[in-house]
Amino acid sequence: MTLSSLSRANTASTLIRISAVLYLVYYYLNWGGSASFNVALATCIALGILLLLALFIRQGHKWAKWVLLGLLLLTITPDVVNLPATFKTNIIAGCIAIVIDVLQISALVLLFKKDKERPAAEDTGAL
Repeated sequence: MTLSSLSRANTASTLIRISAVLYLVYYYLNWGGSASFNVALATCIALGILLLLALFIRQGHKWAKWVLLGLLLLTITPDVVNLPATFKTNIIAGCIAIVIDVLQISALVLLFKKDKERPAAEDTGAL
């Protein structure tokens, strides 16, 4: 069974929204009440961007997948570099960081997956 492009977009949007919720949990586990204003502001901006992208993807905007790809490329390297330190301080936060990245990569795969071409219907009509 193949998914239509609309249902793939809806699924990708849902995956992005789930990753946004997990990002809130990750923020709480890492910094909780001890976060600086800058970290809290950056987290709010990141959540806002993720939720807006999820909305635009659900509405069918094709450019949103490219923005998501660019943002993921910018953030995946620091995530991987900081992962050992995250695991040292909080194992659950490290696992959540991995799940967030996997959800976002899965959403991108769904968005960039091409539709399979349907075979041409044979003419059964008489001349």
